[in-house]
Amino acid sequence: MNAPRDIRSRDADPARLAEELRALWSKRDIESMASEAARNVSAGNATDWGMTTNIQSELEPIVLGGGIPAPETLPRKALMEAMDRALDTEERDDGPLRYGGAYGFEPLRDLLAQRYTRDRGFAVNSDWFMLSNGSAGAIDQVCATFIQPGDVVISEAPTFSGTTRTFRGHQAQIATVSMDDDGMRVDELEPLIQSLLRQGKKIKFIYTISNFHNPMGVTMTLERRFELLRVAAKYGIFVLDDDAYGELYFEGVHHPPALSALSQCEGVISVGTFSKIVATGLRVGWIHATPNVIEQIVRMRFEMGNSPLLHRMLFEFSKDGALDAHIARVRKIYQRKADLIAAGLREFCEPYVTFRKPTGGFFLWVDLLGGLNGGEVQQQAIAEGLVAAAGYGFFPDRVDTGNHIRLAYSWVPEDELREAARRLAVACAKVAEREALPKA
Repeated sequence: MNAPRDIRSRDADPARLAEELRALWSKRDIESMASEAARNVSAGNATDWGMTTNIQSELEPIVLGGGIPAPETLPRKALMEAMDRALDTEERDDGPLRYGGAYGFEPLRDLLAQRYTRDRGFAVNSDWFMLSNGSAGAIDQVCATFIQPGDVVISEAPTFSGTTRTFRGHQAQIATVSMDDDGMRVDELEPLIQSLLRQGKKIKFIYTISNFHNPMGVTMTLERRFELLRVAAKYGIFVLDDDAYGELYFEGVHHPPALSALSQCEGVISVGTFSKIVATGLRVGWIHATPNVIEQIVRMRFEMGNSPLLHRMLFEFSKDGALDAHIARVRKIYQRKADLIAAGLREFCEPYVTFRKPTGGFFLWVDLLGGLNGGEVQQQAIAEGLVAAAGYGFFPDRVDTGNHIRLAYSWVPEDELREAARRLAVACAKVAEREALPKA
């Protein structure tokens, strides 16, 4: 019997081996090897705005595309100091650099519980929180716990496209209810639920962005919140509240209590994040729910938890009221930016658009008038040096019920917002002019 060939022998040729492997693997269809979920989820990132890459502008673009914190709000020095304190431990204390566990750093969860108890009017502790990889990771974890392939999620339309992509990644079906300036059209909810149940469907979540909606910027009214909670409880369906922007409210406006406060978390799973109030690169968020729900979600966590170093840094940054002071400062910045973009739209765009000025968050939803198409205006705006999202990208079926553009004003410097509105007006005028030309 011949001895097995020793791959470490002198005649082994790594380049030849790689060539042989490449030839063999080139015959394989990688897509066919992927899971059904991976095959059904479109390629690309989680925020598909329908952007094109073949349009050029002579102007430096003003980007109102993504809802991210402004660079001038990022607390670089304070975070560096907090990191130093997080790492300042005894030699044998390796906690900051060791696996953190499924729930996350307890002092940070305690801090969240103290803030929620203070702000939402009922007492909770760290058992009501699990730390996650941002709010997107929180939603993914919730889906992994409760969604079976074929289950239904009821979503607002429009809504954040990244989350609908997550639902589809878990092989859920998406049914929609419409939105208006008061938030979710809750009057559409029960008839839809009854129709789905008659079809034998199992509904797991009603997904809402109840505060400072993405993309519409609106906030659900108190009356609709009550009705949403009643309907969901009646049919045993969780409300999944994406509350990423809830703390970014502007001065002088009364806002209704959070859904988790009204329900004391009964039947409500809320997700929050440091991404919008501090920095997106931190990738630290949380799930807030009753402890028995948190326990179920933790069972489906397999990646040894998030970074305990970042958790400890955020705790050091946030304690002793420092997070509250930071949020108070950034609210004023975003309120000024919302005022500036609204004033610019009124100055330049009045013949072409209507809008409702937001009272918090990062987004302004523009209704285009006169039959202007959102996709066409978006493409012309790129040519004029303005990058913004067309409305159709926020509808699960990619069909805008009207004609809209979303303006994310948070990241752009204040001195560019008026010019952004002017460029949008130019784009609208050119599209309107083309539409008015006689058809050949």
